[in-house]
Amino acid sequence: MNDPLGVMAIIAAQAAVGGAALTWLLGLWGQARRGFFLLMGVTVTLVAWGAYAAARAAFEPSEAVITVLPGDPSLLLLVTALLSTLSVGLLFARADRAGRRAGVASALVGVVALVPLAAARGTAVAAGVGEVVLGAAFLGATLYGLVLGHWYLFERALDNRHMIDAAKAYAVGCVAAAGSAALSATNPAPPLGGFSPFLAIPGFSVYLAFGLVAVCALIAGFTWKLATEGGRSIQAATGLMYLALIMAFSAEVSSKVRFFAGA
Repeated sequence: MNDPLGVMAIIAAQAAVGGAALTWLLGLWGQARRGFFLLMGVTVTLVAWGAYAAARAAFEPSEAVITVLPGDPSLLLLVTALLSTLSVGLLFARADRAGRRAGVASALVGVVALVPLAAARGTAVAAGVGEVVLGAAFLGATLYGLVLGHWYLFERALDNRHMIDAAKAYAVGCVAAAGSAALSATNPAPPLGGFSPFLAIPGFSVYLAFGLVAVCALIAGFTWKLATEGGRSIQAATGLMYLALIMAFSAEVSSKVRFFAGA
């Protein structure tokens, strides 16, 4: 699989699945107002639909993703997007419990969808699963922390411990991203077709991924410290998450291009 669209499908799926899992399972339910779950739900849903559209265009039935492991990733991503859409619709209809169940279901199906996506490499499927799961933890924590930080502007009475939890999740995500970069180093440099020639330079994508992850780890430390202070410091932490999102996306592009496009 050397199509840039396939790599983007994997990255979008990671963000959607990781974001949904943290939204519904990190313990914020019942603490924040339902508006947060609507905001995060809509965000995750749009990313999930983008992942589905990219996967549908990128993966043909002849791809190794089908022959190595049964299951069409675009179909599973479609189910993920539909469940996420249903969750948002139920929340809008004020059927909160049902909306949460649909959200949890979308996260679970999304995790399953990551497996056939990981098989797109055609070889070393287990390593591929590790690559996408680690990436989902990283991008999901980044997206969740950014949106939650903004939510504190609307719900100022929300306990800052939830932002601390988000900062911890992001720190764990940075460790996962380092693992993702390390796994990507096991694959040869990708061919030039369709990608930036810089990413095809031997070793460059790996060094870039590790460098960006190092910056993300530095941001994680500051975010954690600011979150513990509460008040206006949470706004400062949110500002740092903008930079974190850019760095995280770039790090994952470097890792995934190296791991999947070079196969």
